[in-house]
Amino acid sequence: MTNRDKMNNDSTPRPRAIVYIDGYNWYHAIFKHRPEWKWLNIQSFFEMLRPRESVVSVKFFTAIVDEEDPNSEARERQSRYLAALGTLPKVKTIFGKFQNREVTCRAECGRKYQVPEEKKTDVNIAVEIMSDAFQNACDSIILVSGDSDAQPPLFWVKQNLSRKHISVYVPALPEEKSNRRLHFYQQNGINCDFLPLDGIKGHLFKNAVRLAGDEARFVVKPSSWARPEPAR
Repeated sequence: MTNRDKMNNDSTPRPRAIVYIDGYNWYHAIFKHRPEWKWLNIQSFFEMLRPRESVVSVKFFTAIVDEEDPNSEARERQSRYLAALGTLPKVKTIFGKFQNREVTCRAECGRKYQVPEEKKTDVNIAVEIMSDAFQNACDSIILVSGDSDAQPPLFWVKQNLSRKHISVYVPALPEEKSNRRLHFYQQNGINCDFLPLDGIKGHLFKNAVRLAGDEARFVVKPSSWARPEPAR
């Protein structure tokens, strides 16, 4: 029997993988600067990145922007994207919340103003990772975040459930990689690398996405997320 025949007859199931995406973190690291990539099908993208595994779930952690502003254009754009994600069978969106924090200007004016901070996402990620690990919902844990707050649950799984494979993708544009650190995972035996970006353009939704359960309704990509015109 040839090696190809052995591969074709191998009935061993692929390891089950769950992807955990810190939406706020990777938005500010990548998509804020590349609006033409925002309309991303995260299910097909991570299935492409992990061909040796079976991606059984992609958990997207975010918070509603400008929740109290009925005229927010940013919230309307986000709503469209969340509706598009809702058509994907493997994607689950888990919400935190923005909460204002009072900040005092460090310049001479000393003015106080409100800055929105995302709350609950770090805890939500930790709870989902620990729950899935305990319930044996996956063989492989894939975290997409450059936030060090995600380290404790991953280190616990590494120490106590050593058969679970853990990978971390740190989102960063090429010009920012020198400012990001990977060693805090690597020195603890956890595979960590920058999120590959080459395939993103091949995994964008169509401009109009048919909503699940309603053939007559579509959600359309925001016009401001179109590919920018090259400079002349």
